[in-house]
Amino acid sequence: MRYKQGLHSFDLDFPGFTFYGAVLRTDDYDSAPRDFVQFRHMNAQAFIRHFIRRYGEINTVLVFTAVLIALVAGVIAGLDWLRYRSVDPSSLSAPIMLSALIGSVVFYNFITLISQLDRSEEKLRALSIMDDLTDVYNRRFFIDQVEKELAKAVRYGTVFSILAVDIDHFRKINESHGHFAGDAVLQAVANTCMNNLRAMDIFARFSGEQFMFLIPEADKSDVAAFAGRVLRALENTPVVFDHEEIRFTASIGVKICDANTGSVESMLKAADDAVTEAKQRGRNCVVIYEDRISEAAS
Repeated sequence: MRYKQGLHSFDLDFPGFTFYGAVLRTDDYDSAPRDFVQFRHMNAQAFIRHFIRRYGEINTVLVFTAVLIALVAGVIAGLDWLRYRSVDPSSLSAPIMLSALIGSVVFYNFITLISQLDRSEEKLRALSIMDDLTDVYNRRFFIDQVEKELAKAVRYGTVFSILAVDIDHFRKINESHGHFAGDAVLQAVANTCMNNLRAMDIFARFSGEQFMFLIPEADKSDVAAFAGRVLRALENTPVVFDHEEIRFTASIGVKICDANTGSVESMLKAADDAVTEAKQRGRNCVVIYEDRISEAAS
């Protein structure tokens, strides 16, 4: 199973790799010396899992059983030829039927077990990269993607941005309306931000009431415009909880990054510092962090 947000997809067996038909493509710009890893490099377990995902359990059982029948028939026919210099078709019927019966039962149970293990791993994978409340990516996954984007910037000279979105007066919402209302606000923020997401962007819940965008290949004006749209969308997203309307705003901090910006930690801190500056300037605004903090039109 692949987990997709925009154009990003992640395979369970090969973290950092994505299946494209009969090849694997790497998403890790540093560790892979080539863009494609050939199909023959997969191990047997990965091959079977890929076959099951692509063709289904029943078709996989049929194919594997057919291969077994062909092998058995070939061996018996070969032995007959070595002994008698001829092949008696009647001598093949019983072994073929037995191979079909045993093979189908064995392969069905084997492939069903692999599918069950695969589904269990999918659930564990989802738990490890997703936030269970808002159903968006979590902090650990987001940091991993920033590291990959930084590696891409170092290799290709690209630019990307980190946007930190922090809900204004979130503690007051919890105190006034209760924590379940606060959860509803968090879910509304996540849904609104996801609806404004570009195909190539990554969005995650970073901490309690703070969310993060990873925006590849966008200049300062594009990022400022995008942040302004998100800000207005959140301002116009009321939450109705227990027959009561809850309105909220958010503050957004932006850090534009390239290969010379520094470490991932410094980038995240800069975006967080820009959020703090936005709070100090009255909230419900966008602040862009560069060499020194500057304000963007909201």
